Amino acid sequence: MEEQPASAGRRKRGLIYVRVSKAREDMISPELQVGHALSLASSENIDVIAEPIMDLGESGRQFEERRIEDIKQMARDKQFDVLILWIWSRFGRNLRESLQHLDTLMDYGVEVRAAKEDFDGKTTIGRFAIAQMLNIAELESNQKADSWRDTFERRRNKGLPHSNRGRFGYYRCETCPKWEFGKKLETCPKCRNGILKVDPVTGPVLAQLYRDYAAGISVRKLVVDLNRRGIRTFTGRPFTSGDLHAVLDSGFGLGYVRYLIPELSQQVVTNDDGSTKRKRVNRQRDVTAFLYYGGAHDAVIDDPSEGERVWDAYTKRRMAQSGRSFFSNRPRYSLSRHLRCSGCGGRMQTALRNKKYRRPPVDGLPNPLDVTFRCANHIDSKSCPSNGTYISLAVAEKWFLEWLDREAQMSERETEALAARMAALRTQSDGDQALLGHLENIQGQLECLRTKDDKLTDAVLAELVSEDSARRKRTELETQRQALIREQTELRTKLKEVPVQQPRPSQADLLTARQIYLAAGQANRRELMSKLVREIRVNKGRDGPEKLRVYPLWEAPPPWVPWEPSSDS
Repeated sequence: MEEQPASAGRRKRGLIYVRVSKAREDMISPELQVGHALSLASSENIDVIAEPIMDLGESGRQFEERRIEDIKQMARDKQFDVLILWIWSRFGRNLRESLQHLDTLMDYGVEVRAAKEDFDGKTTIGRFAIAQMLNIAELESNQKADSWRDTFERRRNKGLPHSNRGRFGYYRCETCPKWEFGKKLETCPKCRNGILKVDPVTGPVLAQLYRDYAAGISVRKLVVDLNRRGIRTFTGRPFTSGDLHAVLDSGFGLGYVRYLIPELSQQVVTNDDGSTKRKRVNRQRDVTAFLYYGGAHDAVIDDPSEGERVWDAYTKRRMAQSGRSFFSNRPRYSLSRHLRCSGCGGRMQTALRNKKYRRPPVDGLPNPLDVTFRCANHIDSKSCPSNGTYISLAVAEKWFLEWLDREAQMSERETEALAARMAALRTQSDGDQALLGHLENIQGQLECLRTKDDKLTDAVLAELVSEDSARRKRTELETQRQALIREQTELRTKLKEVPVQQPRPSQADLLTARQIYLAAGQANRRELMSKLVREIRVNKGRDGPEKLRVYPLWEAPPPWVPWEPSSDS
């Protein structure tokens, strides 16, 4: 009797995928997409196994920012049998990449269905129909892109900026409604031309900011002074250094409008199979990435000659800073610089939810639920062997607090076991001290060789030793010196790789740390973290206690183990 497959005798398991590129009044809401997908699942006797996977505010042309890799991982793990869409354009508007991802899912035995455009992908005609629908989706996307390019070209020719929102230092008129985040901008008839006017209050402030920065005054001092005077950004928030640079870099206050150089908006990425694709570049850019044109608006500095001198001085100073760090890399969140991808050991960078779907900020920073940490190696170069990991700030803080609770409530037996581990660490530390002693001994030998070389030079000058004898002796000394330098370099490398161990805080101190963490803001939480945690590794998989592995400063992290795919992947 033939062995039955594991799927025999059970209903198919379904997973719903929803994508909305941009929130607008005429959008197809996520609820409507889910409703159609559930109707298909019900009619086909498909059991939906999990909450719908949603990519809200994500373009269909790009796959890097979306959760397609998560879906593929679930398919690789045999967690579902059918992926249900609303229509095929929800999967993607890039024909080649869409077909590549669909082929991968089908290779894993997953069937892909669209509730409103249901074709059988296992048949030749069905595959042709799916390709045609994806081709139409790409055509629509390309037509929209062409329309936007024409719109931007018209605005540029009229001396108008890329977007129609307001600017710090400028206003429209007294009768226009105030700009509100997330709402369509309304203007009165006399402001329809889109040309902003210099604000009599903030315009002079912007002019002085340009002059002060060009004169060499530090950004920190400028930001502190703005906030002390109660001056806010155009959106009503206190100024940060990033906000100030964003205002000044635009050049708008000096009469310019800027447009991104098209060649710098995308980059060509080579896939593992040798094929190439274009990827949108989302990194913050410096002034060299833009072309600056004369705008139709007035500058905040009336004298054009002075405006040009100030702009030249501003860009010169900005470019001098770009070699160090053009944009501030100062961490903003409690777990910044502590999170590491478990797949490659690389750092994790932050991304924010699309503006249309963000929750209200907390203490002037984005809501932790809207902040996602992602593997930087996977995002930048696809070099992470496990295809990257990700976690939201809210989830990471939740499981960090769980760890802190366990540490603070440790039993006597667990404390004794930890003491034994600490003793082993002290033994390791003793070994490190031996390495340091050996390193000092090598330094002493090098100084001795230097003394011998000096004495040899004096002997040659005094004609006590012939030059040939001195040359042979110097060759011998140089051989010894090079050997000691190599050994010194190896020892320094070993010591650099050994993490420094710190004493474990008492239970009372850990409980106090938890109370402080709950009451503190992100900056103070980050400072507290630096006194407790060496690093936190983020594992793949769903939210759960195993999502994070915390390595405190009193415990050395184990060496990285190269990631290997499972046998069924």
